Amino acid sequence: MAINPTLNVSNALQAYDQASRTGNVAQVLPAQDTQPVQSGAFAQLVTDSVTQAVSQGVQSEQMAMAGITDNADLAQVVTAISEADLALQTVVSIRDKVVEAYREILRMPM
Repeated sequence: MAINPTLNVSNALQAYDQASRTGNVAQVLPAQDTQPVQSGAFAQLVTDSVTQAVSQGVQSEQMAMAGITDNADLAQVVTAISEADLALQTVVSIRDKVVEAYREILRMPM
């Protein structure tokens, strides 16, 4: 489907005008904009990343316990803890970017 910029601008101006007069945005949105957002690849990616980070955290705790009881090599313990730390930093960084994007959206004029 080709996008016609002139038609899109015209539709946007008409929708803005109607919304400012009626105060109800839902009635003036085109059909393509009213479709519900489906959880897709991004939501699954975030879920998988968090699950993997939690799994690495549990694994590093188990490795640390094995190191305390002298059942694991120190290099293995340090590697497991470093991997868990990196996974946690990645998840926190993604969270921060999502929150920043959400705040940026809130700052957008309506």
